[in-house]
Amino acid sequence: MSYEEAFPKELREYYRRLFGSEAEEIMASLRTPVEKYYIRVNTLKTSRSKLIRILRREGLKPRRSPHLKEGIYFEREGANFDDDYEPGLKRVVANKFASESVYQGAMLYAPGVLKADKGIKPGDKVEIRDPRGLLVGIGIARMGSKEMMLSTRGLAVEVTLPKFRLPSLSELESFKEGLFYAQSLPSMVAARVLEPSEEELVIDMAAAPGGKASHIAQLMENKGEIIAIDKSRNRLRKMEEELKRLGVKNVRLIRMDARKLPELGIQGDKILLDAPCTALGIRPKLWESRTPKEIVATARYQRAFIWAAIKSLRKGGMLVYSTCTLSPEENEANVRYMLEKGLKLEEQPVFIASHGIGLEDVQRFYPNRHMTQGFFIARLRKV
Repeated sequence: MSYEEAFPKELREYYRRLFGSEAEEIMASLRTPVEKYYIRVNTLKTSRSKLIRILRREGLKPRRSPHLKEGIYFEREGANFDDDYEPGLKRVVANKFASESVYQGAMLYAPGVLKADKGIKPGDKVEIRDPRGLLVGIGIARMGSKEMMLSTRGLAVEVTLPKFRLPSLSELESFKEGLFYAQSLPSMVAARVLEPSEEELVIDMAAAPGGKASHIAQLMENKGEIIAIDKSRNRLRKMEEELKRLGVKNVRLIRMDARKLPELGIQGDKILLDAPCTALGIRPKLWESRTPKEIVATARYQRAFIWAAIKSLRKGGMLVYSTCTLSPEENEANVRYMLEKGLKLEEQPVFIASHGIGLEDVQRFYPNRHMTQGFFIARLRKV
């Protein structure tokens, strides 16, 4: 499947109007996993040097980030086969989410199976495809066809040859001991741009699954107070488990719609708003279904969160606004909205990407230029 097939016509045209000749590179990059897969050293429990030694003993090849002292990355392996490769094996079809995971080396579990050819038996070699027919991996069936379709848990296919391979980390002892958190480089930069300190009240408005909140906690050395908000009970429960694994103790979880933050009657010294977005920068993206109309609607939706953040930020306080999307409507246009509401843009203490579209002091990560997720960061002061 080419990017012409993977992205809706309206979105392809939107990208070409916005990025010109670079649009083709951006779409091609979005369809592959990140070239450098990052984890964040949990400095509450260990140091980068110690963790690197542990990871090497566990059989991995970690590398130091040149940008952040808590950053470690692993090089992506692959592509392991061409897009037109036809192995001619019995077929298992996985849903989009499971397919994108298999595509970069994860195992295929039964809840992710949509269809399986009849006659598949445990031990058979099978090919795994996404719902549109793209080959994402080859593996050994650990269930029969019927069991794959009916089971709600368990390993369906042991993936032996994914299209790309990133390290599998969740079974490592170092992971179980809470020595690191898998987190993209731009996401780590966002917490660094916030520059939290233990004397401050910090609010994370869309906190689950907890990557940025736990990073802020370690930057504050587990001191001070972080209020983490999310409206999903399940996501907060998982976040609570993550914080416990990481040894984080200064985060207070609140279940609520962050648009209602002013109802708490608190004034934060610093607020992180990683806004709900169209996620157009997430990689890998085997195919995309969103259209420019959804971009405009999402940008309007985000302004309710922005207004809640402004009202809950003390005078002189700082707001860091971030998204994992590429559209200026959700990024630069919303920053201009904040400027109209009395905020002022500031330079960012960690700046390793590109300047914004029409705004110098915002930071844009492009998948093709920076080999990361597509991401956006702005830092503003309430004046």
